[in-house]
Amino acid sequence: MDLVKGYKFFSPEECEKVRAYCDKKERKLEKLLEKDAAQEPQEGKARIPLTQKHHYLYNFFSENQKYQPRLIKCVSELAPHLEFPIAVQSWVNVYRTGDGIKWHSHGGKNGYSYSANIFVGGHTEPGIYYSVDPENVFNIENELGSLHMFPHSLNHMVPPSEHNEKRYTVGITIHGYQALDKALIQGVAANNEHQETIFLNRPE
Repeated sequence: MDLVKGYKFFSPEECEKVRAYCDKKERKLEKLLEKDAAQEPQEGKARIPLTQKHHYLYNFFSENQKYQPRLIKCVSELAPHLEFPIAVQSWVNVYRTGDGIKWHSHGGKNGYSYSANIFVGGHTEPGIYYSVDPENVFNIENELGSLHMFPHSLNHMVPPSEHNEKRYTVGITIHGYQALDKALIQGVAANNEHQETIFLNRPE
């Protein structure tokens, strides 16, 4: 079984709309973080106005609900063993020249938690590098509008871009009902100050 599964998620026209959302979200976060920095200058938050650094403040699929049924269909096809409802964390990444992602993996429960990335704009190279172990590293080039889903524990990274134009992606972590724990449930509590996690269910 392939570790990384592909799925055509957005059309080119939708990618353009998502890029506009990314730029708007970045501006909103910059404004918010400048305000926070003025209140807490010791933290210097305004100097890190990156959308992925503050992913806990919003959820892409919560703010773009029209794409929720498509995500449910995608998850049902790529990971049919997952039970619903699923918990979803999603954010956008806006990378400029020199920006990249260091080696990392996401939290979750083996077999029931997945990570995903949707490429929505910029140069398709470099793509994402994945590492099963130090001797088994492979690369998958980006494709406009395509989602790549993989086990949450699979290490992955993107080397710094050498291009001048921005690179846009949507990052996602998906947890099946089998993976739900106290922390994930707290993430969707109505009185939670953060907005990073939502529950999605199949339609009746």
